[in-house]
Amino acid sequence: SAGSAFLVLLFGAALFQGVGAVRALVLACAGLGGLASLAAIFFFRSFRPMQALMAAVCVTCVGYLVLLLQKQASRTRAAIGVVLVVAGAAASLSAPLGLTGLTRSAFGDSLRPLLSEEREYADAASGLALKAPPGWSILRQDAPLFAGVPAKVKLADPDAGTVVFINDEPKGLGFQSLDHQLDLMLERQKASGLDPKQRDRVDTTVGQAPARRMSLGWRHEGQPFSGFVSVWLDGSQVFTLFGAAVGSGSATEARFRALEAALRFSAPVETALAGAEKTLMRECPMFTADAVRAIGRRIPPSSAADAYFRTGWILAIKGQSQVDATRAAELRDLMGALYSRMGTTDRTRFAAYTERLRGGGATTPAEDTQSMRILGKAAASLPGDTLSRLRGQIDTAITIGALL
Repeated sequence: SAGSAFLVLLFGAALFQGVGAVRALVLACAGLGGLASLAAIFFFRSFRPMQALMAAVCVTCVGYLVLLLQKQASRTRAAIGVVLVVAGAAASLSAPLGLTGLTRSAFGDSLRPLLSEEREYADAASGLALKAPPGWSILRQDAPLFAGVPAKVKLADPDAGTVVFINDEPKGLGFQSLDHQLDLMLERQKASGLDPKQRDRVDTTVGQAPARRMSLGWRHEGQPFSGFVSVWLDGSQVFTLFGAAVGSGSATEARFRALEAALRFSAPVETALAGAEKTLMRECPMFTADAVRAIGRRIPPSSAADAYFRTGWILAIKGQSQVDATRAAELRDLMGALYSRMGTTDRTRFAAYTERLRGGGATTPAEDTQSMRILGKAAASLPGDTLSRLRGQIDTAITIGALL
């Protein structure tokens, strides 16, 4: 500690000067320090780690008194004094580790009554599933501790003094990347009154999803803490795994990584969107992957291809009426080329289907599927350049229609 270091410097000065004012000052400091430490031992009688720290300080002070009380100390007295000073200093320097261990132990004791007997968690809607690894437990839903923290599931490792919260939220309008999301979380922590210092960021995976992990460190009321945050995406949702632990070190990070590795994530939205992209773009090649994802934000992502087509064509019809004159003229020419690739019967059916949707009429899944195939067959027969231009126009129309 700073006090021990200061006394060591005084002791060195006293030895160098031999006798006189410096020796007298060291003796006075040692005597007062010993008395103060004895008083502190009594005062902190209900807080054993602090008593141990004060006892170490007292031993150090006694060592100085043994060494310097007489101007010419014998070898035996000097040896005893040195042993006491070294032992006391070593004990006082290791005290912070003991206090951290006590804080971790006390926190763990407060967590144990809140643990659930359940060892597994599953949420089919979000695609999250977890079997708690050794040392970890799921906190009860009614646990009062951290009741105000929003989370799908909360976990704790009492022995390590560690808690973890897993949650999701919609992507904000300003969302840019996973690293940007981590930047926002770091700012939130600072705004809450903490002063976390970022240690590093690394790529990782959570189930089937690529993720980014950030490790942090901070101090609170003199105690060191460490934190770990992993973020990943599924469609328009941002998932967060946040952990905080008393103390720091590789063992804490290893426990967090073990929990992260145990988390299974099926990415239901991305899986559904990938399936919809494959099916709709095969059945109707005028739709692009971006268009399918725009449609997937308006209907359940796991919807059938006919529902994607119907919703997409409604959005395209709405958007077509809002494009500028130049785009409108080009789109009319492209749609004319598309209609020319249809037979008379198909052209009549598809025109009637389009007008019904334009008027807000209902259709059946069978009619949606039939119209999707009519349009898809005609689009597939277009020259490559014409189809590419048509895709761009339909993309624009769907984007505009989705905003209306």
